[in-house]
Amino acid sequence: MIRPTSTVLAPLRNHHYRRLMLSNMLWWQILAMWTVVAGALVLDITNSALAVTLLSFWRRAAQLGVAGFAGPIGDRVGRRHTLILTQGTILAALVAVLALYLAGGLAAWHMGVAAFLIGAAWSIDLPARNALVPDLVGRDLTIDAMLLESFIQGIVASASAFFAGWLLDTLGPQGCFSVLVVVSAVNVALLVVLSRQEIRRTTAVAGQSIWRDLGAGISYIRGHQPILAVTLVSAVLNTWIFPSMSLLPVFARDVLLSGALGLGLLSAGYNAGTFVGLLIANRLRRTLPIGWLFMAGTMVECVALTAFAFSGVYALSWVLIFMAGLGQAGFHTMRNAVLLTETSNEMRGRALSTVGLTQGVGLIGEMQTGLLAERIGAPITAGVQSGGAAILSALIFLWLPAIWRSGRRKAVSLEER
Repeated sequence: MIRPTSTVLAPLRNHHYRRLMLSNMLWWQILAMWTVVAGALVLDITNSALAVTLLSFWRRAAQLGVAGFAGPIGDRVGRRHTLILTQGTILAALVAVLALYLAGGLAAWHMGVAAFLIGAAWSIDLPARNALVPDLVGRDLTIDAMLLESFIQGIVASASAFFAGWLLDTLGPQGCFSVLVVVSAVNVALLVVLSRQEIRRTTAVAGQSIWRDLGAGISYIRGHQPILAVTLVSAVLNTWIFPSMSLLPVFARDVLLSGALGLGLLSAGYNAGTFVGLLIANRLRRTLPIGWLFMAGTMVECVALTAFAFSGVYALSWVLIFMAGLGQAGFHTMRNAVLLTETSNEMRGRALSTVGLTQGVGLIGEMQTGLLAERIGAPITAGVQSGGAAILSALIFLWLPAIWRSGRRKAVSLEER
């Protein structure tokens, strides 16, 4: 039997995948830094929790509008060319924000427009990026590749979040935005190189209209309990959990009194938790079905965030946000593992893009979170929403028990490999 570490590193033997992984790392750095600097800057400009949550609101509005078409777009344009288009859009948005800030004219609504563009690009980018993985490494190594990506994502995102907080304290928003522009430009250049490489394609290109592709994706999900379960739970967490996470700048400044550096450390703690959680998930997935790991991760994140909301002590809050990161590792990575292993090659892109719509449904959650935080405070808002998400997710798992068995045969075959 191959050692666990060797198994997880196996996808790196493919040089095309190594290039994609490097692009992923740059994109994760951009996203982690943007989340910290954008939230802190808008809070300083407006002194409003609602304005901070509106950043996520506009991002999710874009996701709701375009996520369902991401798979068909990737099939028609080509997945690698889709990545160039989306990351080029993100680069343009970051350049515009930096130029406005240097000119002294940056306003909160400019940040909202940038968040909308980044959300739209992200919604098209992510399904194409994930669907490209089995094309590069094969279906047998797909789970290993997803775990490896999440390991590295935890490290990069944690370090980048802390780096963003440090830059805000030392160089201000100008330093953060300048670094973001440089990293984004390097990412686009790397994707241009990747697009020129010959890669064997195993996924059929859809020959019908985009609207029919979208309908086929929805019908396919409804007919497969494990995929339906992760879709519904994703909708719950995107409506109540992740909007609560957008209140971190408010918790850092007004509840925990820790400032920009404290915000960076909280974000770093969450991402560090995802890294440790992935180490645990990599060990357990050889004996437990991936559906069980998905359920455990979901519940741990919901419960930890509920406790975080009412902590009020920075050290304890950091530990709890770290625990939430542990849960996120199981939720996010095993969700992708279920989707990529339970779907057929032909339906992979369409199913992933349809699931991407669950990020858009969080649009209501972002607005609700901001309005409630303005009226009853961030702690009560985040606590009630996180507790509600835990209860509703548990009910979904009971209603769709096939998720419990998802990946059972795959776990056995991986152990025997």
